[in-house]
Amino acid sequence: MVAPVMATTPDLTQLSIEELMNVSVVSPTRQAQRLSDTASAVFVITQEEIRRSGVTNIPDALRLAPGVQVARIDANKWAVSIRGFNGRFANKLLVLVDGRSIYTPTFAGVYWEIQDLLLEDIERIEVIRGPGASLWGANAVNGVINIITKLAKDTSDLVSMTAGSPENTIVGVRHSGHLGEDAHYRVYGKYLKQGNLLDEQGRDANDDWHLSSGGFRLDWTPSGQNDFSLQGNLFVGTLNQDLTVPILNSPYQQRLHDERQDSGGYLQGRWEHTFSATSNLDLKFYYQREKHSDSSLLQLTLDTFDLELQHTFTLNEHNALIWGLGYRDYRDRYPGAQLGTITPPTLNYDLFSGFVQDQISLIPKILDFTLGARLEHNDFTGWEFQPNARLRWTPHPQHHLWAAVSRAVRTPSRVDNGVALNALTVPPGTSQNPLPLPGLLVLQGNPAFGSEKLTAYELGYRVLPSERLSLDITAFYNDYDDLRAIAIREDLATVVADGYIQVPGLFINASRGHTYGLETVVNWQLEDWWRLQLAYSYLQADLENKPGFSNAIPAMRDNSLPHHQISLRSSFDIRHDLEFDLWFYYVDKLSDLVVISPTLTASVDGYFSMNARLGWRPHPDWELSLVGTNLLRPSHIEFIQEVYPSPGQIERSVHAQLKWSF
Repeated sequence: MVAPVMATTPDLTQLSIEELMNVSVVSPTRQAQRLSDTASAVFVITQEEIRRSGVTNIPDALRLAPGVQVARIDANKWAVSIRGFNGRFANKLLVLVDGRSIYTPTFAGVYWEIQDLLLEDIERIEVIRGPGASLWGANAVNGVINIITKLAKDTSDLVSMTAGSPENTIVGVRHSGHLGEDAHYRVYGKYLKQGNLLDEQGRDANDDWHLSSGGFRLDWTPSGQNDFSLQGNLFVGTLNQDLTVPILNSPYQQRLHDERQDSGGYLQGRWEHTFSATSNLDLKFYYQREKHSDSSLLQLTLDTFDLELQHTFTLNEHNALIWGLGYRDYRDRYPGAQLGTITPPTLNYDLFSGFVQDQISLIPKILDFTLGARLEHNDFTGWEFQPNARLRWTPHPQHHLWAAVSRAVRTPSRVDNGVALNALTVPPGTSQNPLPLPGLLVLQGNPAFGSEKLTAYELGYRVLPSERLSLDITAFYNDYDDLRAIAIREDLATVVADGYIQVPGLFINASRGHTYGLETVVNWQLEDWWRLQLAYSYLQADLENKPGFSNAIPAMRDNSLPHHQISLRSSFDIRHDLEFDLWFYYVDKLSDLVVISPTLTASVDGYFSMNARLGWRPHPDWELSLVGTNLLRPSHIEFIQEVYPSPGQIERSVHAQLKWSF
C-alpha cells in the first residue's frame, strides 16, 4: 500500500544501489512511493549526479536520463523531449518545478533558456518516460519532468563561481537561515553570461546571452499537522540570435541578427494539512509572468494563475485514493512583430480539471492495480478525457514487473490556433513556383485545429540481483493520431500589391503513426569508491499522412529522431577528498529533420562525446573542480531549428568551478 502522506526524502548523496531503489518519488502517483514500487518508467537524477556530472544547466543535466533527447541548438536554446518528437518547439513534454508548470501555451513547450535555477538548490529531478496525463493533465504526452528543489532547512550559505572557455561565467550566492524553530528560509541570486558558439562556417554565431535571477523560499511547520511554503523568483536577461529569414528578392533568404529581452518571475505557495497517518490535504497556488520582447519574431507577455487542490487518503486496507481539482487562467498579449503575428493579439482563456486515481492492493505486497482518469476543459477543444491503467507484480522482493495502458492528448497552443508567420520564400520560375513572382509561404494557425492523441502501451521490469547491481528495462509502443502537419493551400494563394504571391501553410491534424522502443539502465557499484552506470535507448518511428492528405508536410518524419542513444558514466573516488568522473555518450544521426527552409529537410550527423571532471575537497566546506566537455572532437552540430535555421556548433570547452559552503 502506498503511504499517502509525503515522506521526508533522504540524503541522496551517499546512497548505495539498493538504497537508491528505495528512494521516495512523487511524480508517478502524486504521492510518496518507493522508486522500485512504481508502475512507471521513472528515472531519478540526484543532486550528487548533477554535481559529479559537471553540468552547468538543466537541459544538460537531463542528458543523464535514458529515453530523453537533449540537443543544443545554439548558445542559448535547447531542444528537449522524451521518446521522440524533439525540436525547439517540442510540444509533448510537461515540465514542472516543485509541481509548477513551466509549459507555455504559446507553442505548447518550454523556454529552457529562462529555467536558470541555482543547480545546488535542486534535490532531485524525477523523469517519467511515458504519459502522465491522467494525473498531470494535457501535454504530459510522452513524459513528465518534475524538478524538485530542497527544503530551506536543507540548505546552507553558499558561494559558487564558474569560469571557462569558450566564455562561460556563472556566479551564484545563497543565504539560508531560520526564524525560530519552526520556520526556515533561503534567499539566492545568480548571474550567467555565455559567449558565442560557432556557426556552420566556424565564425562567431552572434548568440551570446546573459541572465540575472534571484529568489527566496520560506518553509514553516507550526505543528505536526500543517506545513506551509512560499517561494518566488525574478529574472531578467538578454539573448542574441542569428536567424535565416525569407526575403522577396534574390537570394530570397538572408541572415538576420536579432536581440531578445526576457523578464518575469513567479510566486508560489503551498499548504499541506495532515488529518491522520493515512490522509492529507494539499493546496497549491502560483502566479507567474513572463515577457519576451523580440522585434523580429513573436513578442509575448503571459500571465498565468493556477490553483489546485489534492486529497490523498486510504479508504481501507486495499484502496489508496487520490483526487483533485484544478483551475488555471491564462492572459496573454502578442504585439505584432516583423515576421509574425497571432490573432487575436490578446486573449484570456481558462483550464478546468479534475482527476481521481485508486491504487488497489489485490494481493498485499505482491499485486497492485492502479486505475485513474483526468477530465479537463479547455477553451480550444472543450472536454478532454485521459484515462490510465497500471498493473504491478512483485513475485519476489527484488523483482518488480509492471504494465500500463494510457491515453493522453496534446491540446492546441496559441500558435496552432492563430499564428501567421512568414516562413519561406519560393523563388519564381522554379518547379515549385513556375510563376514570375516569388511565393511567400506563411504558416497559419487554424481555429479548427484539434488535439493530438496518443494511446500508449508500456511494459517494465526492475531487478536488484545484489545490493551492488540493479537493472531497469522498459519497452513501449505509442500509437498517435491527428498529429500536426502543414497543408500548402495553393488554392488560397493571393497576389499581394508588393509584388509577390502569398501562399498559406495551414496547420491541420493530418498525420498518424506509431513509435516503439526500449530503454534500459544498469547501475553497478563495483567498489565503495567506484560506480558505473550504463544507459541505452532504442527508438523507432513509423509515421505517415492520413488518407487524403498526401501532400501535407508532416511535423515529424521517421528519421527525425535518434534511433540509438548510449550513455556510460564512471564515478571514481581516488581518495576521500579527490574525485574523478568520466562520461561517454553517443547520439545517433538525425537524417531527416523537418526544417522550413528551401529544401524542407535537413540532417545532423551522429556524434560521440566525452566529458571529464576532476574534483578536490581540500576542506569539507570547499570544493574545487575542473571539467572538460565534448573532448573527443573540436565541434559538432546537435540540432537544426524547425524555422529560421541557424545552427550553432557545440565546441570543446573547459571550465573551473569553486564552491564554498558555510
